[in-house]
Order: sequence, then structure tokens, then C-alpha cells
Amino acid sequence: MSAPCLRLPAAGSAPAEADSAGGMEPPGAAALELALEEELALLAAAGEPPEPPPAAAARDPELLSLIRQKEKDLVLAARLGKALLERNQDMSRQYERMHKELTDKLEHLEQEKHELRRRFENKEGEWEGRVSELESDVKQLQDELEKQQVHLREADREKTRAVQELSEQNQRLLDQLSRN
Repeated sequence: MSAPCLRLPAAGSAPAEADSAGGMEPPGAAALELALEEELALLAAAGEPPEPPPAAAARDPELLSLIRQKEKDLVLAARLGKALLERNQDMSRQYERMHKELTDKLEHLEQEKHELRRRFENKEGEWEGRVSELESDVKQLQDELEKQQVHLREADREKTRAVQELSEQNQRLLDQLSRN
């Protein structure tokens, strides 16, 4: 049995192709997968009666054993290659899904941040207006308090003067009574 050759596309010969999940595969990945599948199909057919070994291989059992071992290695490498390719595609799809989820979450957080900033600015404007009103009220109340304190001091002075006048008048009356 002769070892089949893989027909791989030349590196860089094809542009990146979209996979079924919408992600991008490296150039030639689809062709590589197709070539691996064809090769596996050929190797699966290896269960058919083997080709007669070349005359030299028939005479040398070591060479025949080596060829068979190489064929087994080739089958194993093809299976491993296909498994790795499938794993890579799964990881690419998972990466694309996670990237989309993170992008969506980031967009949602940006919108939420914008909404919170807008609400903060509205509240800040309201509070600044309220503080201005309260400062105006405080100023007005301080002016009113000052006026009331001036009136109270005036009233105290008048009361003190009235008490003094009445005391003096009482003293004069007592003096008059004591003379009479």
C-alpha cells in the first residue's frame, strides 16, 4: 500500500473565508479540512485488501513493517489534525460569541453611564437652584433678624428710660408726700 499524499493549497493563495458561525477562518482552512476529509476517506478504505507490496518490501519484512507503521502514523496524524481543526473552529466560534457578548455588555454599560450622567446633571441643576433659593432665604431672614434686634434694642432703651422717668416721678411724689 502506498502512502497517499495530502494535496494542500499554497500558503497565502486564498483570502480569509467566513465559517458557518460568521467568524473568519485563516486562508485555505476550508480547503485543508476538505483535503483532510478526503485523506481520511482514503485511509478508511485501507480496510480493503492492501496493495501487493513492492518487490523489495516483500523481500524485506523490516521495510514492510516500517511502511505499515508510517501508514498508521499518517492515519493518526490525519485524525489528530482533524480533531485539532475542529477544536480550533469551536474555539473560534466561542471567541466570537464571547466577543459579541462583551461588546453588547460594554454598549449596555455605556448607555447606562450616559443615562446616569444625564440624571446626575439634572439633579445637580435642581440642587444648585434649591441652594440658591435657600441662600436667598437665609440672607432675607438675617436682614429681618437684624431689624428685629434693632427694634428690640430701641424698645429696651425706651423701657429703661420709662422706668427711670417713673422712678424719678415716684421719688418726687414720695418727697412731696413726706413734706406734707
